[in-house]
Amino acid sequence: MNPYVPTPDVLPIPAPAPLFAALLHLTFLVHLLFMNALLGGGAILLGSLFTRGGDRELHEAVVERISKLLPTLFAGTVTFGVAPLLFLQTLYGGFFYTSSILMGWPWFATVPLLLVGYYATYLNAFRGRRLGGARRWAVAVAVGCVTLVGFAFSNNTTLMLTPEKWSRLYFASPGGLHLNLGEALLWPRFLHLALGAVAVAGLLLALLARRERADVRLRDALVRRGLDVFLAATVVNMMFGFWYLLALREDVRRLFMGGSGHATGLLGLGTALSLVLLLLAWRMRVAPARSPKLLAWSTLLTMAVMILMRDAVRAGYLAGMVDLREIPVRTQTLNLAIFAALLLGGIATVAWMVRKLLSSPPR
Repeated sequence: MNPYVPTPDVLPIPAPAPLFAALLHLTFLVHLLFMNALLGGGAILLGSLFTRGGDRELHEAVVERISKLLPTLFAGTVTFGVAPLLFLQTLYGGFFYTSSILMGWPWFATVPLLLVGYYATYLNAFRGRRLGGARRWAVAVAVGCVTLVGFAFSNNTTLMLTPEKWSRLYFASPGGLHLNLGEALLWPRFLHLALGAVAVAGLLLALLARRERADVRLRDALVRRGLDVFLAATVVNMMFGFWYLLALREDVRRLFMGGSGHATGLLGLGTALSLVLLLLAWRMRVAPARSPKLLAWSTLLTMAVMILMRDAVRAGYLAGMVDLREIPVRTQTLNLAIFAALLLGGIATVAWMVRKLLSSPPR
């Protein structure tokens, strides 16, 4: 045990650790969907505002459709980010709290960044046309704030994996101003996530284009625009994924190269699914009227596999320092039943809201 890792909380958790781990993965997947749509959608919108060439009608459609969605996506990102953060703290509190203290001020800065970014999305959505040329800068502020928040989280979640750095960083400067910029894992992990967000947002644009029933030409153009973004981002992101693999600590990388059946299987499945996504997206781009359901579900499955791979990386880095099976448990049956009912109700409500959002005509 590393002497700088705090001892686990003596209070038992109210349910077995594997249940909390499953809930961490599930809630993080929901958060990731909203976050990807927000960050990637903002990036697509920003690109559209700074490059006004081509079809003016298509340009205006992309700008207005995405602008109206961003405030909703921002709210969903923040709301559904709370649960996975709490489950992460429950299972890995000693690691996450320590890394949060080491980067204290950048970590505190995520709150004002979220507030400024949220206001900027509303300003663009409801006053965008009146802003004229300043509109692009309002969107740039929103995208910049979300990107910085994501970068802070990537710093924190990589710093928590390397307790051997903590004492050196703290005793060099205990003021809470540390980032994890020297970590080889940071940049490929952050860029892999950010580019994945652009890909998912491109797919969302193609899905939303299905609502353009009155104008087939506009619908097909929006579908192609979204799928072009999806295809390009996915191809480049596969390269970032390879960089991510090479940046892993050697013993952890070996787990994905045959050292662990679980980790190796996830890597193989993730790679195969990425190729399937490219094939499905290309087929839909050639025939925009084709149903996007298979592509959408395949993308969701790919994201779930990537989350499990992140968990395997975390387990590899923290091997020997934490064992979830050893966390004391005192099951609280009634509280778990209430939580399960609320969780299922919440999932059903969100699914209904998303369904209505995707099926409602654009305004």
